[in-house]
Amino acid sequence: MRPGSRRRVLRWTAGALVTLLSAIVVVTTATFVPAYMADKTLSNKAGYLGTILGAVSLLAFLVQQLIGLVRRDKPAAVIEQLRSELLRELSARLRQLRRTSEHIALSYRSAGESSDVQLEALAQAALRGPQRAVLLGHPGRGKSYTALQVALEILKQDPAVVPLVVPAGRWIDGEEIDAWLPKFIATEFNVSRGSAQDLIESGRIFPVLDGIDELCIDETTVEPAERLLRQLAEWRLREEPARFLATCRRATWSALDQNLRDHYTLQVYTIRPVGYAEATRYLSRSIGGADVFAQALDLATSLQDEGRGALLASPWQLSLIAELARNRLATHRTDPGRTLVTTGETANAASLVANYVESVGTVRAALPIRLRNVLDLWWLSHYAKYLELNRSSQRVVAGRTLPARDIILHRLWPVAGRAALATDFILCVLLSVPGFVWAAMFLWDRGWIARGGLLLGAAVWSAMLIRTSTKPWMPAATPDWSRLSDLRFSLRQTATALVIAVAAWLVLGPWIALISFVTAWLAIGLTVGFGQTLATDTRPEIVGPLGVLRRERTVSRLSAAVMFPILAWGFSLQWGVLLGVPLALLYCAVVGETVACALWRRYVAMIVASAFRLPLAPARFLQRMCGLGFVRVAGIAYQFRHDELLRYFANNYDVRDHFRRSWRTEAPQPYRTSPRPVVE
Repeated sequence: MRPGSRRRVLRWTAGALVTLLSAIVVVTTATFVPAYMADKTLSNKAGYLGTILGAVSLLAFLVQQLIGLVRRDKPAAVIEQLRSELLRELSARLRQLRRTSEHIALSYRSAGESSDVQLEALAQAALRGPQRAVLLGHPGRGKSYTALQVALEILKQDPAVVPLVVPAGRWIDGEEIDAWLPKFIATEFNVSRGSAQDLIESGRIFPVLDGIDELCIDETTVEPAERLLRQLAEWRLREEPARFLATCRRATWSALDQNLRDHYTLQVYTIRPVGYAEATRYLSRSIGGADVFAQALDLATSLQDEGRGALLASPWQLSLIAELARNRLATHRTDPGRTLVTTGETANAASLVANYVESVGTVRAALPIRLRNVLDLWWLSHYAKYLELNRSSQRVVAGRTLPARDIILHRLWPVAGRAALATDFILCVLLSVPGFVWAAMFLWDRGWIARGGLLLGAAVWSAMLIRTSTKPWMPAATPDWSRLSDLRFSLRQTATALVIAVAAWLVLGPWIALISFVTAWLAIGLTVGFGQTLATDTRPEIVGPLGVLRRERTVSRLSAAVMFPILAWGFSLQWGVLLGVPLALLYCAVVGETVACALWRRYVAMIVASAFRLPLAPARFLQRMCGLGFVRVAGIAYQFRHDELLRYFANNYDVRDHFRRSWRTEAPQPYRTSPRPVVE
């Protein structure tokens, strides 16, 4: 179906729903008000009050969605919104990676060339050059940092292009790149898959695939990376090679197939080491806020004299040294005139990481905050062990390999073990019982049709409950109105709602049947029919690490809200308006906050089942870890800033030793150093 025809179908569908719901509101109001004013003891008429309250809120929501469909933004406006969102996102992620206000200037060298190029030239070559760019570097040399910088530079150079940083490790092995990328974009942005496909085919999307090596278990098992690189080399749009930039570790690149490395469409660049002059300038400005800072110069000289110059050449280790030195200055851990970071503490990357973790976790604040930091780091070590286990064993759940580098909030439930699934099931049972108890009280004495419908509904609900509660992998809510035009979804949704409406007509009457049809159609559509959400892509936005769960929570609340009119009517009929409406509101609120949407329910079950082995608020915890510099945002996931940090927390972190050091350390005192005179 063409995009124009699809939009017309969506508008007609939304318009029909608005008209139907408006009729329900008008008729129920006209029926309720005279009857209730004449005799307030008429509970069967008073019960319509709940229907009116719920239907009005749903009507307002549907009208808003209809306006969004009618005033759908033009593609150019959508691109401009995406670029604006990307500008904020990329700037924030670069600040997280830098960790200071200073920037390390990197240079790059193309294969076969003798001179280096700067960032602007690299971005220009990737965007305009006849070949696709591949960026190589050793671990910690700035591949991810450069990927973000290139995307930001492309935003400045070409107003018609949307550069998207794509973690290559999320590619699903065996899936075609032109089929996987639209799904990825639909997940990362609040856009439909059809819109994402249109942007890709028009050449507006410039993918920056960061970390092809992340597909590999180690640097010798490179078959997944080879398969992805082969697809990228053969990828065509409009009969022309699709543009992209990819990053990869040098060791992984060397192990790839020679024919792929020498592919004629690929232009290879290498990240050059940080020069000594640039390293000293960065340390001086990061630690002392001046172009020349005496203690920073002493630190760089001591590392160079002890043969540790490689630390200064690595952007990640250089930034770690700067942060460690700043923490020492801020907490008076060194005497004036002494080297801020000793050569013994930088004997290797693991030693540097250990001292950095100690400087952040134990001496950065007063005792209560330091003790909370120790608890946070203990929780962080659980996540690290989970990821390290996934990396070494390539754990598979329901046919999907668990992530080895990404901490994805809505995919974290396996960290709580099998107890998460059991807790999920128990939550569903506990919150389903009150609804079935009321349904039995309300319907059992209304004839054999009501009894049969109740038993059939209980059987279907139990089957769905068992299926969703024990199914290891649940799909995320997808913001896609276009699935309404797919008969496989819309017919199933409409037919089921129609069966429920017919049963309600036979038992309760035509108007209740109409209300039941609308309620069932919306509830089924939100949960299993048209993609679990009514959102459109008229307002594209970066989803972010919390975005998927926020969307799940919104869908969960909305799924419970659509049930409110029929429940409020039934509760009011059973117990009166004054008791029935508040009870219906309370029940829907509890259900909406916990179990109405599968992924949100599983997230809640993970927190309950972890029994304090994991933080009670994982999202806030990971935000604190970002602030402390241990993890970074990577699209909808969090990642450790470097594999060395992940390995340290997975294998070497000792919470008891850390606790003892934190307890014995005195609170930080104000400290100002007196640097030597600055020589320009």
